[in-house]
Order: sequence, then C-alpha cells, then structure tokens
Amino acid sequence: MRTHLFILAASLFIFSSSSARSEEADSKPFRGKAHTIPGMIETEDYDEGKPGEAYYDVDEKNHGADYRGATHVDIEKRDDASGGHGIGWTKAGEWVAYTVVVKESGDYDVKIVLSAPSEGGSIHLDFNGKDATGPIEVPDTGSFQKLGSVVKKKCRCGAGMYVMKMVMDANGKSGYVADIDSIEFMKSSQ
Repeated sequence: MRTHLFILAASLFIFSSSSARSEEADSKPFRGKAHTIPGMIETEDYDEGKPGEAYYDVDEKNHGADYRGATHVDIEKRDDASGGHGIGWTKAGEWVAYTVVVKESGDYDVKIVLSAPSEGGSIHLDFNGKDATGPIEVPDTGSFQKLGSVVKKKCRCGAGMYVMKMVMDANGKSGYVADIDSIEFMKSSQ
C-alpha cells in the first residue's frame, strides 16, 4: 500500500497546564487509561461517556463495526489501520474526546493518518476547549481505502492532563470530512 504524507507549514499554537483537565469532566478515559503525549492515539479509543460528553455525532446510527457496543460514532473495521479500526463517515460538526496526559511541555508535531477521496475537509484539535492546532486541511489520498497522513508542525503543549477533542470542521467534496485512523504526537525536531 502506498502512503501519502502531507506536511503543513510550521505553526505555533500554545496551551498550558493552567488549563488542565477539570475534575468534573463528564467523559472518562477509554478503559480507564489516559492517552500519553508523546505517543499515538487510536481514534476509535475515544473517551467513554454519553453523547455530548464523550462524543457528538450528527446521527444516532453507527454506520460501521460494533467495536465498542452502543455508540453513535461511526467506527469502521480496517485491515490497513494501525489498530484494526478507525473512525469513518465523519461529518462537519462532529467531535470525539480523548483524555490525554502531556508528559513534558514542549513543541510537538501532530501526524494524523487518514483517507479521503477529495480535498476540502478540515479538522482541528482542541485542549479543554481551546484550539491547539488551527485548521488541519484534509488532503486527497485517492480514496477512502487509501491511507495517507498530514502533519501539523510545532504545536506547543504544556504538561498536564487535558480533554482533547478532535473536531470535524468542514466536509470535503465527497460530502464527508475523512476516515481517520490515528493521531500521533512527536517531539518537534526543530
């Protein structure tokens, strides 16, 4: 399988530990364990909780696989996905939440593995309600069956625990944002 890599221009967005996760958060870490940054997050392993707390999906039907039991999030089984599943059929306005722990303050590059048959889709990541990446434009990878990746450079992260949301901002020409396999945070090399 051929993988496409798209790199966005270097950007600097800052969030700090002063915005650490609220003790009153409504969602809970998937299987009781927060995701670690640096590290990779499987998109299907979003927080546990009710709609509006752990996720928001524009319709109540799961159009994909029964990976997590009753959920509105459209989880698809994929042989080429890093964890065997991903999130598909994503539409503008949807979001999924992940409890994350940033181990060390610093600049991180964010790599999102995804697929889309057309450009025009857009997503962003926020931490406790604050946009941390700005718009991440979804590239045309050739089809929903062909994974590629996009990298957002130099996102400044403060150490601490957060609720990170992956927010679907705009549909592409296909009518969907993208199918999304994983999100990886790596220490910036520059």
